[in-house]
Amino acid sequence: MNAINPTYLHGRIPVPKEFEEVFSHFYFAINETAQTITKTLLPSYQTMLIFNFGIHAFLHSDKSEQIEIDKCAVLGPVKKAFDYSLPPRSHILIANFKDDAFYRFFGAAAAASHVPIDPDGLLEENCFITLWKRLNECVTATDQVTYLLEFCKPYLKDRNSIAAQMHSSKRP
Repeated sequence: MNAINPTYLHGRIPVPKEFEEVFSHFYFAINETAQTITKTLLPSYQTMLIFNFGIHAFLHSDKSEQIEIDKCAVLGPVKKAFDYSLPPRSHILIANFKDDAFYRFFGAAAAASHVPIDPDGLLEENCFITLWKRLNECVTATDQVTYLLEFCKPYLKDRNSIAAQMHSSKRP
């Protein structure tokens, strides 16, 4: 855990061996300072799931656009660096997926232009809000990661055989 000052905490939370094929790491940041903290997110070429537990955080595009993160967001694959800002009283947790792990967990959406109903319209909230509510009840970022790992166990599918072959061919 690193601290810029006593009221800004951030750091990586390591991944247990059992989940090393799924996540590269978890990152958290808690801003209890009086000013907004701006940092740069470096490209990982992977998908990440961002949970925000305080005041809305912001992502900044290279076109000076600002995207507000309320409770959760999915980004990826992240191909270039961008800035993000954490206003006072903001708290984020980021799950960094590896390879095809995001799709093993959530599935791949098929393009369905012939479907007359918007599936998101059938839901009162997006699919991550229930998980966000549970994570928000956790006391520490480490507790949140522990809950997230336990939550994902029954949903995580086996790696696709072609993806497994590609992954094993990357190793020396």
